[in-house]
Amino acid sequence: MHNIDKNKKINFGILYVVATPIGNINDITKRAIEVLSNSYIIATENTRHSKRLLNFYGIKTKLISYHKYNEVERCNFLINLLLKGKSISVISDAGTPSISDPGDIIISEAHRKNIRVCPIPGASSIIAAISASGFASDDFKFIGFLPKKNAQKTDILKKNRNISLIFFESPNRFLKTLKDLQSIYNYKKKIIVAKEITKIHEDINYDYLDNQIKYFSKNNNEKIKGEFTIIIPKEEDMDVNISEEEVENFIILLLENKVIYNSAIKITCKHFSIKKNMIYKKYLHLANK
Repeated sequence: MHNIDKNKKINFGILYVVATPIGNINDITKRAIEVLSNSYIIATENTRHSKRLLNFYGIKTKLISYHKYNEVERCNFLINLLLKGKSISVISDAGTPSISDPGDIIISEAHRKNIRVCPIPGASSIIAAISASGFASDDFKFIGFLPKKNAQKTDILKKNRNISLIFFESPNRFLKTLKDLQSIYNYKKKIIVAKEITKIHEDINYDYLDNQIKYFSKNNNEKIKGEFTIIIPKEEDMDVNISEEEVENFIILLLENKVIYNSAIKITCKHFSIKKNMIYKKYLHLANK
């Protein structure tokens, strides 16, 4: 049982914010299925799309559309149901509502009305990509979709170099965005590009920007499909007089002389007067060569 906030009215319904699968239909919790089954109504971006999920799990709850074009209108209707004691669920087409999807308006209004809001966590492309990246887990910033205007896009990317940046990109803008990143950083910059997460053709690619562009441009006849999740590793502060190539070559020299990776990193840090956490993960691939 949940503890009831003293400020929340116990005779009101509960607004459930329910995460749904981002690709693999099996990625839904038992709790989510139970909550959706017992809700008075389910508000969703696309009723036709969500109906397939509900049918798969035998959920009979009525669906109502709730998307960015009718959020305000639908919000009033749904809030009134909650005030009358009806519990409702909000879902998006995939993932968690309000994460670059509709949801904020009704959630904010529910808080203003002292209606209890209950998250039902589940699949998230953001967390999935971070967990498979090998970095960013302790220091990242999610910014949704990048702005369309080049000046705004460049400004955001340049101002956030000291933190791992994670964002979504549409298939129509994807290759252009990679080329924009290449002009801001350089061809040696490594990034994570994740697409079709949890699906049959899942592709999580960690490589240099120029290789990423070649990889996704290799079949010009096949249209790039699906939403992309991109992670740009933060730039560690390093002495401007020390190049990444110089550090890498020094580590390689040590490894070629049978120095184990951990020791090679310690020696490198002492030699260049840099911190271990700045380079340990960055050059980990060298240990496997």
